[in-house]
Amino acid sequence: MTVIPYDDEHDDERHTIEADQVGGPVDAPDRKATFAEVVSRDDPTRPIVPAVLRSPEGRKALVRWSARYGANRALYHVTRSPKYGIKVAAYAPRGLWRAGSAVLWWAAGGRENFHLRQEAANKNDPHTWQSLNRTRAKESGARWWVVGAALVLLLSVLIGVEVAGMPPVGWYCVVAALVLVAARVGRPADKPIVDRVSTAQRFTKLTAEMVRDAVVALSIGVKEPGQLTFPPPGIHKQGPGWMARFNLPGAIVATKVLENRAGLAAALRLPTDQVWPEVGPDHPGQVDLWVGFQPSSKMGQPAWSLASPSARTSIFEPQPFGTDARQRPVTTVLFERNVLIGGQPGSGKSYAARTLTTIAALDPTCELKIAEFKGTGDFLDMARLCSTYACGVDDEALSTGRDILTWALAECERRGARIKRARERGDAPLGKVTPELAAKPGSGLHPVFILLDEVHELFLAYPDGADAAERVAKRGRALGIILVLATQIADRDSVPPNITRCVVTRWCLSVGGQVENDMILGTGAYKRGLTATVYEPGVDAGWGVVIGNGKSGSVRSFFPKPDVAAAIVARAAQLRGQTVIGEDVERVEARDMLADARAVLHPGEAGVPWAVLAERLAAQWPEMYAGITADMVRESLARYGVDSQDVKVGRKNLKGARRTGLDAAQQRREIEAG
Repeated sequence: MTVIPYDDEHDDERHTIEADQVGGPVDAPDRKATFAEVVSRDDPTRPIVPAVLRSPEGRKALVRWSARYGANRALYHVTRSPKYGIKVAAYAPRGLWRAGSAVLWWAAGGRENFHLRQEAANKNDPHTWQSLNRTRAKESGARWWVVGAALVLLLSVLIGVEVAGMPPVGWYCVVAALVLVAARVGRPADKPIVDRVSTAQRFTKLTAEMVRDAVVALSIGVKEPGQLTFPPPGIHKQGPGWMARFNLPGAIVATKVLENRAGLAAALRLPTDQVWPEVGPDHPGQVDLWVGFQPSSKMGQPAWSLASPSARTSIFEPQPFGTDARQRPVTTVLFERNVLIGGQPGSGKSYAARTLTTIAALDPTCELKIAEFKGTGDFLDMARLCSTYACGVDDEALSTGRDILTWALAECERRGARIKRARERGDAPLGKVTPELAAKPGSGLHPVFILLDEVHELFLAYPDGADAAERVAKRGRALGIILVLATQIADRDSVPPNITRCVVTRWCLSVGGQVENDMILGTGAYKRGLTATVYEPGVDAGWGVVIGNGKSGSVRSFFPKPDVAAAIVARAAQLRGQTVIGEDVERVEARDMLADARAVLHPGEAGVPWAVLAERLAAQWPEMYAGITADMVRESLARYGVDSQDVKVGRKNLKGARRTGLDAAQQRREIEAG
């Protein structure tokens, strides 16, 4: 029998099972910051000077508020001083008696354990009563020494002051102070000596408790007040109001607060136009809540600097056109800027456009061309400053508006050639109009400001007008041509998306919904917190959201009174020497793109690509189609029902217009007309 030794290392039935590895620590280990990390930090710190004192507007607002507040209170109380004198005379003796009796009772020690002594007497407990009375007598003895020392000290002070020769007015002041103190002590608790200036409930201070309770009441997902956090510097004064920056919990975005601005104001028990929430700068869940000292409708606006008798502007420099919710001026540079203004009726579009027009009017080198298609003459007082002015919705006014755009396209061609020559001379190194070129007589590069109010009327009457406006917006920026479009209908037909894309600055006043909001401000603006739906027509007239002008935010256009507006127009006319800059546009024959597209087709040609069709139109009618692109032709003909189809060019198929599609569109139009 053979014995096989046991080999522990090579046992076939032995298996090594590795334990499941539990994940290591996810968080970085806690450690102290090194000296290099500390000195290299650039953590934000609270400013030394308060926010309300850092800007001239803030200082002026604080001074105005303080002066108005102080003057009102002083005048109110001065007129009631006889009444206050009678009250003081009645309450002072009572107060003197109360003060004297209080000192005597304290010195006698009769009040501290009076109820205990009475309880012992009622229970016929002489030992307890005697013990409490001895305690009272012991404390009373020391207190009488204090009263005596105080009287001696007071008498010594009075003798010393008399020996020092204090004038009688000093004694009068001492007596008056004592009488006032005695009256304060002697008055009833529910009857103050001085009357309240305002008996209505008023907002004086914004607190964290108010903000937390208001946000919880909105029912946007915040369940507990403590879920809101306030990053530094916390709640503080900013301009004529209070600023509270707070973080919402979890994935709750700030737009939920903005969408319910009226509910937030109701929770704070304040008017809607006194509460102004915005998305904070750090992340989408941060809210900047600014609450004014009073509603904006009662607060008014700071004086417009352009209303001064010596005002003069330049489109190349920043000029104020409105104020933000904190009463700070908001400026813009008109050069290289096209503007789209949109809002429902009553939102203040015309005056928003007027503020920009005023900036251009006070620049004596700027040519004005205005066409308003509402027909009420909102800009009639500026007609004498314009080289072209049209008002109404008749054929003549609409045709004039279209001619302005046609002229602007042709002017872009002429200015492009002038800029090219100026660049060759070294006068335009960046290939655009400079202040020096604009001011040079005879250069043909002076600024041109074009305003088309209620422009949807023009685009509906002349579909090709939208294409012309798009080309002017794209090409005119660097050439000194400024285009401002104002509309109350923000849809695909009245304001084509291409115009929104190529316009630099957009100003959305009160609108009814998210679709209209994004049609003006761009897709996704509503979700980013740029919401003009929070404004109410009439109540918030002139308020709107501005993008493309630095930091996006709420802006209220200046609204000068009629006499001030008349003075501004007179000032603009004086700067221009009573002459009109530029010339009226030439009347051109209206073009029909559908007919023109059929006309440039070669005999026997079944179709033509969009790019080729655009080249032929520009070559045949350069005054109308200069700079037109394939996409513009395709979109313009699509309005007539012309589809984009494959067109065979050599061995390749390109998208374009087929003759059959153009002919069918023409036949449909004749049938509809007929």
